[in-house]
Amino acid sequence: MALEGLQLGQYRLVRLLGSGGMGEVYLAEDARISQQVAIKVSRTETTGYPNTDATKDAVRLFQREARAIARLDHPRILPLFAYGEESIHGTSLTYIIMPFRPEGSFASWLQQRNSSGLLSPRDVAYFINQAAEALQYAHDNQIVHQDVKPSNFLIRTNKENPSRPDLLLSDFGIAKLSSATASVSQSVRGTPAYMAPEQWSGEPVYATDQYALAVLAYELLAGRPPFNGRQEQVMFQHFSVQAQPPSNFNPSLSRDIDAVILKALAKKAEDRFPSISAFARALQQVIQNTGPSSGANIPQMPNTGNLNATLALSNVEAETGTQRNVTLPGGRRVTVNVPAGVYNGQVLQLDSMGEPQYEGGPRGALILTVTVANAEAPPPPPPIFNPNQGFIPADKPPQPVASNREPIYFSNTAYGSGTSGTNLATPYRIELQ
Repeated sequence: MALEGLQLGQYRLVRLLGSGGMGEVYLAEDARISQQVAIKVSRTETTGYPNTDATKDAVRLFQREARAIARLDHPRILPLFAYGEESIHGTSLTYIIMPFRPEGSFASWLQQRNSSGLLSPRDVAYFINQAAEALQYAHDNQIVHQDVKPSNFLIRTNKENPSRPDLLLSDFGIAKLSSATASVSQSVRGTPAYMAPEQWSGEPVYATDQYALAVLAYELLAGRPPFNGRQEQVMFQHFSVQAQPPSNFNPSLSRDIDAVILKALAKKAEDRFPSISAFARALQQVIQNTGPSSGANIPQMPNTGNLNATLALSNVEAETGTQRNVTLPGGRRVTVNVPAGVYNGQVLQLDSMGEPQYEGGPRGALILTVTVANAEAPPPPPPIFNPNQGFIPADKPPQPVASNREPIYFSNTAYGSGTSGTNLATPYRIELQ
């Protein structure tokens, strides 16, 4: 049932703004005072769960989101105006009313400025600090957000500096309240690219949000996430593969910046910073210590000598292996032997094929990111191939622990109401955003 045009209390639903696994968000207005708001709606027919009990669980989660936001009063967190329940034409609707931000999400803002290149490190520190302020406040109120990503931050125009909008943390739909009982939900939820190992295991802690924010910082600094691949490959890498330093993809970054990001991406929560605000402060400090950073100041010849490029392959070339002549900046041509079985997003590191580290000095590595046309579902091999070492092995991911929880269902649709996927006989359900 389409909801546009329906009346919820004094608000008329105008148009759909977006939808996800936890509900639909509509632009609504109160014609009496010309006020526009955003209304997030959960309805029993669109919860996207495979059985009635899970549908009821989804409604309880929605109520829990309202309680979580109601506890929070912070200038960097989107506030809650009201919560309500209604039945329209036999459909039960649960909804929350929030401010409408016409500027959109941080993800949309980043896409719109994509042609401008990477943000400067100082701009990255600015946004990470704002995000950390909101998340630290949530943690201080015993709430773990569990879904930190660009699309869950809305932006508010900064009139003093339009190029640096303010961030507002939103969408507490899968947040964990320390006071909540396990009976509310035993599912593992989140967005795979940002999920810490303990979140995959169903045991999120405050440091889980720090890990996700570090993934976001990595993306902003390096222009790509730390891990790529299919869903199961990404999960494997979160558990078992050390992320490459972001400076491998943005040579203007210092090793101190690498160290801060990689510490926040530690596999064990106890090895990360003691708090999310401590992570943000450490990142800001090392960025300030490197001096002003802008596109105009990025050196043309990084002292690491590492050179990053993309290698496009066909499915056949990826499966059987091939030899390619690659033209590098300056016209230098090198021959690259591509091993059989490479996959989309894999990184090939070719030592001594990059640029000189200094005049007359040794060359750094040529780091190639593989893209495969119409990539299908290869198994997850180790992420780096070095011609001198072969495939660098990685530890096996931890095996599931026996549990009474219901089976796992992979759902890779961020929008829509259906749950798709295969029962993998793993002891929990994962709902991927």
